[in-house]
Amino acid sequence: MSMKKLLVVLGMMVLFAIILLSSCRPPELEGVVINMNQGLYDKAYDLAKEAVQKYPTNAEAWYLLGDLHARHNKFAEMSEAFDKSLAIGPNFKPQIDQERGKYFAENYNDALKSYYTPARNETDEVKKKELFQKAAEKFVFAHLCMPNRMEPLAPMSVSFLEYGDTATAEKYILKAIDMNPKNDTLIVQVGDFYYRTKQEEKAKQMYEKALAANPNNADANLAMGEIYTNRQEWDKAMEMFLKAMELQPNNPAIPNNIGIILYNNEKYEEAIPYMKKTIELESDNQNAHEVLSLCFMQAGQKYNEKFTETENPEFQQMGMKFFDEALPFLQDAVVKFPNSSLLHNNLGVCYAQKGMVDKAKEEFEIQKQLEGTP
Repeated sequence: MSMKKLLVVLGMMVLFAIILLSSCRPPELEGVVINMNQGLYDKAYDLAKEAVQKYPTNAEAWYLLGDLHARHNKFAEMSEAFDKSLAIGPNFKPQIDQERGKYFAENYNDALKSYYTPARNETDEVKKKELFQKAAEKFVFAHLCMPNRMEPLAPMSVSFLEYGDTATAEKYILKAIDMNPKNDTLIVQVGDFYYRTKQEEKAKQMYEKALAANPNNADANLAMGEIYTNRQEWDKAMEMFLKAMELQPNNPAIPNNIGIILYNNEKYEEAIPYMKKTIELESDNQNAHEVLSLCFMQAGQKYNEKFTETENPEFQQMGMKFFDEALPFLQDAVVKFPNSSLLHNNLGVCYAQKGMVDKAKEEFEIQKQLEGTP
């Protein structure tokens, strides 16, 4: 046979194959494909629904219906249709995997960028709630597209929690941990969920579980410290906070918590370096400035009382040292936080200790004005 005749025969065979394949596709499905190619998705959608009813064992019919479900944002139905197509046969698995991945990425990225991240920065509570609700919807779409991907689960849980659906939030956060039971970071997020919903004992169990998986999880140590603080188990709280501080030396919340525990237990001198560290890391923290000022005042007063009891001048000198250190600190603090009556009061005390009566009166007068007292 000549080359020319061979090419003619091969061409006829390809044409025959195309005709044969086309003839194997039911006319309803052919109509679905034609309408999709023309962008007539609503019409294609109706035809696809008819096709799966008429040809329930046709893998392509279910694949096309799944595609059209997705185009109408019906991702649960999309997933079900794709599963039925794959149950019939693997012919459309590459296309299905591609479609799942495509819609997962679109919905997940949209949830994060358009709604979830803006919601976390939103100050208007009504708008914030609306953004979280939209984020939750998009995260659910992403999850339906690829149920075995865990990325959407934690932020989806937060989104549901933020707009008030606690039950759904819990469902998805527990699903996340079921998918990855040894992920200590995820376990901490479950603990955070329970802590935020005032289920402290459940939160504690999760944080303990996280620490069993990774004793160096700083967030779990910090969270446990807060729980022990709530329960006034000071020694345990200190142990947890000190460990957390080793792991996160630049987190201002940790030295702040340690300083407050020491202050509440009347260990004023010990509290001072931790409150100084807090301010070093977070210079605009008014509460830290106020607590540090109280530490100076109480430490100085403590030594003054010892001087009164013993008449030992060393105690008087030690007490004055704290007032001397507090004075420039408070002079700067009242400039930074002019509406803090506590800071003005403590500055007045410092002036009085130094014998600067007029300046002390000025500060006490400002304090009274801020507190609205005569």
